[in-house]
Amino acid sequence: MDLQEVEAVAGRLAGEFGIRPPKVTSGRVPRSMRLGIRAKVWWGRRLRLVIGPAAERLEPEVLEGELASAMAAFTLRGGLIARCLLTYGAAIACQLVLLALVVSIHPSWGNYIVNGAIPLWVALCIALYRGFVYRSDRKVADVLGASTLFPVLDAERRLSSNGWVHLWALPHADRRAERIAILRLADETAEDHRGLLDRLSDGRGCG
Repeated sequence: MDLQEVEAVAGRLAGEFGIRPPKVTSGRVPRSMRLGIRAKVWWGRRLRLVIGPAAERLEPEVLEGELASAMAAFTLRGGLIARCLLTYGAAIACQLVLLALVVSIHPSWGNYIVNGAIPLWVALCIALYRGFVYRSDRKVADVLGASTLFPVLDAERRLSSNGWVHLWALPHADRRAERIAILRLADETAEDHRGLLDRLSDGRGCG
């Protein structure tokens, strides 16, 4: 799939997500991004997509799912920034209070509190990022349907990354698929309930 075709798909999906069509360019994509698409979601008011050679070999449904994930992440980026500020602000406040209490009792223990906080920051970062991925998946499922994501997850299983961010922070494809399946089942159940209520209401109205 060439760059113009990618632009056409991206433009159509942008309309579904209510955002401006992204700027699509060809360029270098880190090897850890095995699908060959790099989404620059954090800066600017417009999503930018860098398409590498690997993306040209993607099946159309995989490409669409990956682009949809990038657009969902772009629409939700403000929420992640707010969560990071609140979470790390609360963690820093707790650490300062604990540090003040410990130092007042045993001054030499202050270094243990500071050094022990490093794993906490890493764990918080991973938890926040994974939550962001799950919310992005939910956004795609709400806008386009859960089936849009399954081809992407299948591709990630086949082309697993060796990048440390993907190994440690990105939820496994199986776990994401399980959550998406649960969301789809919940949506179908809710739709069935709404349909039943509508039929009951129509029946009462006719009576």
